[in-house]
Amino acid sequence: MGAGAAAARPRNRHMKPRHLFAWIGAGVAATVLLVWTFPRLFPFFPGSWEVSRAEALAIAQERFRDLERPLVDPHFVVVLNADNSLEQRMEEVAPTRRDRERLAATAVARRLIQWVVTAYPAGALDTDWTHRASITLDGEVTELQLRMLSEESAGAIEAGEARRAAEAFLVEQGFDLSGYAAPEIRSRDREARTDHAIRFASREAALGPEVPYGVEVTFAGDRLTGFRAFLDDPGARDLRRKLQTVALLEQAWLLIPLPLSLVVAVFFLRRYHAGVVGVRRSLQICLLVLGALTLFIFLSKSAASAGWSTGIFTRRLIEWIAFVQLILIFFFPVALLSALSWSVGESICRERWGHKLAAFDALFQGRWANATVARASLRGVVGGLGLAAVLQLCGVALREAGAHAQAGWLLGPWWGAAKWPGIALFAFGVAFTLYYELFGRLLLVPPTTRRWGTVAGGVVAAVATSLVFWPSLIVLPVEASLPFWVLAQGALVFLFLRYGLLTSLLASLTLFVARPAMPLLLAGDATIQFQGLLALAGAALPLIASVRHLGSDREFIYRWEDVPPHVRRIAERERQKVELETARNIQSSILPELPPELHGVRIAHCYLPATEVGGDFYDVMALEDGRLAVAVGDVAGHGVSSGLVMSMAKSALAVQVTFNPGVEEVFATLNRMVYQSARRRLLTTLCYVLIDPRAREMQYASAGHLFPYRISRHGAVGALESISYPLGVRDRIAVTVRNARLESGDNLFLFSDGVIETRRDGSEELFGFERLEQSLRRHSAAGVGGLRDGVLADLEAFGGRGPRADDLTLLVLQLP
Repeated sequence: MGAGAAAARPRNRHMKPRHLFAWIGAGVAATVLLVWTFPRLFPFFPGSWEVSRAEALAIAQERFRDLERPLVDPHFVVVLNADNSLEQRMEEVAPTRRDRERLAATAVARRLIQWVVTAYPAGALDTDWTHRASITLDGEVTELQLRMLSEESAGAIEAGEARRAAEAFLVEQGFDLSGYAAPEIRSRDREARTDHAIRFASREAALGPEVPYGVEVTFAGDRLTGFRAFLDDPGARDLRRKLQTVALLEQAWLLIPLPLSLVVAVFFLRRYHAGVVGVRRSLQICLLVLGALTLFIFLSKSAASAGWSTGIFTRRLIEWIAFVQLILIFFFPVALLSALSWSVGESICRERWGHKLAAFDALFQGRWANATVARASLRGVVGGLGLAAVLQLCGVALREAGAHAQAGWLLGPWWGAAKWPGIALFAFGVAFTLYYELFGRLLLVPPTTRRWGTVAGGVVAAVATSLVFWPSLIVLPVEASLPFWVLAQGALVFLFLRYGLLTSLLASLTLFVARPAMPLLLAGDATIQFQGLLALAGAALPLIASVRHLGSDREFIYRWEDVPPHVRRIAERERQKVELETARNIQSSILPELPPELHGVRIAHCYLPATEVGGDFYDVMALEDGRLAVAVGDVAGHGVSSGLVMSMAKSALAVQVTFNPGVEEVFATLNRMVYQSARRRLLTTLCYVLIDPRAREMQYASAGHLFPYRISRHGAVGALESISYPLGVRDRIAVTVRNARLESGDNLFLFSDGVIETRRDGSEELFGFERLEQSLRRHSAAGVGGLRDGVLADLEAFGGRGPRADDLTLLVLQLP
């Protein structure tokens, strides 16, 4: 199978019972640590989450009846709102653990995370809501508002009457006014009425005297429009400024997939053109990611579009516009990048790490009933739980050093307010885990480790992904959490290198859903707990489906028909590459590395094959009588078949010259060999010369080959003509042997047609004989090395450094 052979059998072996129990024990310990660290890392997260989305909506609908204006065919938007500025203020006023525990029990802490239910009339624009309610996670209503437009008219009400009406209304709503200071009345004149706000400041003062908070009852003219919580923090702007870095990270996280997908697309197109990537699995991954994100946004579209405002579309229409825009602008690039990362990363990984894809392939093929998938799943789930626990433990340690994480970040983006938050969280996790792992592990790790080694390459990949992916743990100040981002990515890189793609993928998915699922699992309502279990069960689904095979010997083993077609092509190309490399090495050993001088004749040569195996051959052999036998030949074409005939011709030449170097005898022997082995298929040309350096005489003949040139020491260039059929055309060959006198300092230039047939880059213009003769004259006085290098330089200047269409051979000899 070539490169695919490494993937034929996964390297995982039967898991021993003690190892199995060790992994299970580690999972239990990680779960306990997660539960223990959660309230210490997020001390202000409401400890009693008892109200689900449906219950919050029911409470709001019931309480809206207390307002004067009834609801008519309303459209409700329900979001789970976290007040990050309030949490930041709470962190600053409660530096110690005891302070935090005391502050977490106050009424203001219960307002940290609330359900916000907004009602819109049928056909209302996105800004024209009429009713709004805020409900804490334990069911307390902290806001109940009826919205009246500024141009609506109403009667007047005196301040004292407004105060009495406000107090009565709050008592009716269940407020204990003994916990509030004397009310403060604030008025505001509008076009057709005067509005009033009667503020009741809380005596609790948990945030300090400079940060008053409480509840205010509002009037539009003489019409009571409800109540809402207020908090006057003079440092609110500075608090929001501290959160800017996180907001910038979130925006970057939304924008990164699009440019990344364009970059990876370039590598995909190159490999697709080379035929080493497949598209079927890529399409499956793209559809899976897009489907998961579509399900997520369908469940969460109401909350996802809550902050969108255009002023021209109805609230219902904006939800669908947001649905489509998020898919096209954000989710589709994520799906595309995941698919491209698989195609490119798989083609790289198959070359030497095919076994790391075995369990993932089994998962996609639906073959879950084996120990390969079971072990990878167990290690992935336990690894993800362990990593989540370690990160939370690090966050607790950072809290003691003055840094802190915010509880509100656990509930985004938008899944917390979904109709089925567990399914929404799982769907979101599946999509982004595939994106993270296929790009961050499968695509990046193999090339980085190949270039810089396992350790350094793994560190490079971990750092790179830490800068690209949404971090697993954020604390303020943000720079304090940077080492833990690299730690999380480094741990996932290790799991990929050690156990394979499915393990790192499930670890990443478990890490993704485990910490956000903790608030659901620790809630006081069984239906909310069930949603948390849904998210974790989804992450553990491969383990649940294959757990009974953990101790079995049943492995997932590739069969040839299981290997994708493009992987077979990779394997076949690897096999051919090995064969070509072997043939090239054999050819290199056959073609001589000529000495600079033989029998006083100086020699320079060059051989440049067009492919790994060429069809040209050459040799200069010193005879015992002081002569030199010189040959340059060319087998038609280039490649393996031409190289085989060349090798036979070169070997036959060496044998024949040893027994009888005569010109006619050499041509007769080589013609017979070519005729019998390559008749009508691969014709061969040959130029053969016998030189007597002492007598300065030479005999030569050419069988279809280009004539050699004689260059005098004065620069005169002349062709030494001799015409005959190429070798192998007929069973016998008749050559005309020519004689020539030489002078001291004369150069002989023998070459193959790759020299004159060099083409100018981008055209069909050939280098030709005329340019060659000019080059020979220009460099004739430079010696054999200078003459060779000068011709090669002229060829490169003419044709560039692109691939050659034919083999190129040249041989230069200079008489003493």
